[in-house]
Amino acid sequence: MNDLKAWLRSNGFWWNEDAIELGCVVGDSERNKTSRVGVLARRNIDVGEIVARIPTSQCLTCGGCAHQKLVGDLEISLGKGQWLALLGFALLLERDIDAGKSSSWNAYLRYLPAAEQGVTALWPENRKRYLAGTDVQLALRDERAQAKTEWETHIEPILSRSEYAESGFTFEDYLSARSVVSSRAFTICPEVGVGLVPLADLFNHRTGGHHVLLTDIEDESILPESARPQQSTKEGASYMYVRLVRSARKDEELFNSYGELGNATLLSSYGFCQRDNPGDQVTFGVPALRAAAGLCGVDGLQIASRLRWCEANGLCEEDSTFHLKAKSPPSDTLLLVLWILAASPDEFGEFSGSLKGKRMFGTGKVAQYISEVQHCGGFENVKTLQVLMKMLERRRALYASTPSDDSEWALYCQILVNSELGIILDCEKYLEEKLNGRFEAGNASKKRKVISAGNIVCTTTTSEAAFSLFD
Repeated sequence: MNDLKAWLRSNGFWWNEDAIELGCVVGDSERNKTSRVGVLARRNIDVGEIVARIPTSQCLTCGGCAHQKLVGDLEISLGKGQWLALLGFALLLERDIDAGKSSSWNAYLRYLPAAEQGVTALWPENRKRYLAGTDVQLALRDERAQAKTEWETHIEPILSRSEYAESGFTFEDYLSARSVVSSRAFTICPEVGVGLVPLADLFNHRTGGHHVLLTDIEDESILPESARPQQSTKEGASYMYVRLVRSARKDEELFNSYGELGNATLLSSYGFCQRDNPGDQVTFGVPALRAAAGLCGVDGLQIASRLRWCEANGLCEEDSTFHLKAKSPPSDTLLLVLWILAASPDEFGEFSGSLKGKRMFGTGKVAQYISEVQHCGGFENVKTLQVLMKMLERRRALYASTPSDDSEWALYCQILVNSELGIILDCEKYLEEKLNGRFEAGNASKKRKVISAGNIVCTTTTSEAAFSLFD
């Protein structure tokens, strides 16, 4: 950490050493047996105080790395917007330069971990099985497959035509660099794009209740004298500042926010989970809606034709997703699509007929569709709610028992699974109240899971288990 601090000072970074301590080993009440590196308040700090300055020119970006040409070739091959692959490739190459001690980011690169071991893409297979049914599992298959495609189809051919043809780089090397980028990269500004931001990545994340945010400041006269850079922004320099948005007490850890992120995203990209996370959600794809409607007796041809109608009218596509959020009812859009799938021919005919001749505009389409459905009796009818209930039951049956040991990864599994199940069970309770007891929860074909501390016992019918093959 001392080498990193020396590198930061010599490259135009500043932090208020009276107010904050960088790189402290901090504890976690959720993880009594573990610790992490973070930032602590050395005194009480008020809202609005500036505690650090970061020169954007010293951030590791695709445009500022030593191998801009190779990274540019990858962007041409991949297409625009693939920042994770591009920056992961840049870090992979920069680390090779640092092996010869010639990278301008040498001390920073040596501070970074070889890989973010907590991210699920790097978990061994015997751990991944505990993620069954979670949003993480659903995303994990796509994430690793995406990285593999990036490597085999795009990166390997570029390396084979470069001075790195005999470098010995492997897919696992790339996956490791990619995991570091996934957990640490920030959007610096529209002009610079995404990059690794030294000093800023020392602040750990918290969804809700964070203390600091990165910001730019055009009027440098409002800065405390110690925070003012030697080279002014008027001279072409660019800086970000760390500002307090929530007061902190002495010895309190200071948290940043990477966004309103649920635990599935946190575990996938950053390698940890947060208890009572207000950003938690459970994700459902169109295949889950299709399967639930079929299990509730909706004709398969009707489901297919109604989904085509939804796609043609801008409601959803085959790869669309819907989210149930913590402490929130189902979204109107989800209920609307389920109503469209389950509505009788007469109901759907009345609904679609009412739209003829009406102009539907962009984001206001959904509200207009909902208004028309209300004239047809509303979308919270028994059939719609039963399809949603079936969708929740099927999802609940996919979860595995959680690990019983007290390791860090096992704790995160428990937090993730219990949070997602809590969202599902809360929604089921909401639906049962809506259905006013018409839905027979005790029916043998709809058995409930029993949830206990750390273990989940689940049952499902044969037909439901067979249908899961199509998800």
